[in-house]
Amino acid sequence: MRQRFLAGALALAFLVAGCGGQAKNAQEENGPAITWSDHVCEVVRAGGVSLSQLPAVDPSAPAKAKDSLVVYLGSLSDALTRLSAGITKEGAPPVNDGQATLDRAMTTLNATKSSVDTAKTKLATAAVTDQATFEAAVSDASTAFAKLGSTEGPTKDLKDNPELAKAFGKAPNCRNLDGA
Repeated sequence: MRQRFLAGALALAFLVAGCGGQAKNAQEENGPAITWSDHVCEVVRAGGVSLSQLPAVDPSAPAKAKDSLVVYLGSLSDALTRLSAGITKEGAPPVNDGQATLDRAMTTLNATKSSVDTAKTKLATAAVTDQATFEAAVSDASTAFAKLGSTEGPTKDLKDNPELAKAFGKAPNCRNLDGA
């Protein structure tokens, strides 16, 4: 009886040790990716606050509307620059194909920023007295806004990597993050 108890206790100890070791190994393997994802989501969250501050635009005062939109596009560009710098600062994610994944996300982010910058430049130089030019510039700005609104942000490209998708799911700053 005593031998069976000892054999059972040893088997249980090995089973518990084996499970605990596996959980610890999985956590250690994902720890750097979770930490990286958490830092990136913190940067994305801060950028989202800036991007959500919409300007007051009065369509009955085209010159003021234009100025407000130009300032807003400038603040969007600045926010996208800070977002890019914050993500780049974290370096390549510590996962398979991490650099390629980061490069894809940065390409999307840079294309979005380029669209915003182009729209800002066109709007800033458009004369409100030239109806056709002004409407075209406002249309370009609307397209830039639509592009911002339709993208899921840089986290979409990052989460296309299965390892990062899991890490984003476990990182505290990524919870309830729109577009993450």
